Amino acid sequence: MSDPRVELQAEVDLPRAALFRLVSTADGLRRWLDAADFELKVGAPVHFRLRDAEASGEVLAVDAPQHVSWSWDWVGDPLGVPSAVCFDLIEHGHRTHLTLRQVGFRTRAQRELHEALWRYWFARLLEAARS
Repeated sequence: MSDPRVELQAEVDLPRAALFRLVSTADGLRRWLDAADFELKVGAPVHFRLRDAEASGEVLAVDAPQHVSWSWDWVGDPLGVPSAVCFDLIEHGHRTHLTLRQVGFRTRAQRELHEALWRYWFARLLEAARS
């Protein structure tokens, strides 16, 4: 596989600190995911529900308000390889450049499935940022 990652980007009309809260707090994540248990602390466990699926992992890195990442695997249907979800936020005046990246797929099918999944949830994140 030539590129084993999913990457989505957007310019968001929101200050970086406000957008960072949407991707780094349980309350913020719950605004665009179905459920989220999350603590912004390296090593803290994370758990998400996306429709009928559940994912879990732990916080890998925090550099507020620029970066947050966590490990990712499906509960009950593991990927079979380490995977990480990363959010990077770059300030552009009153706007923020947001990048979502997931890395660590074993197969093209895994990558394509997660790209479709993240396109849906990323759109929900952008909608939450507008409201």
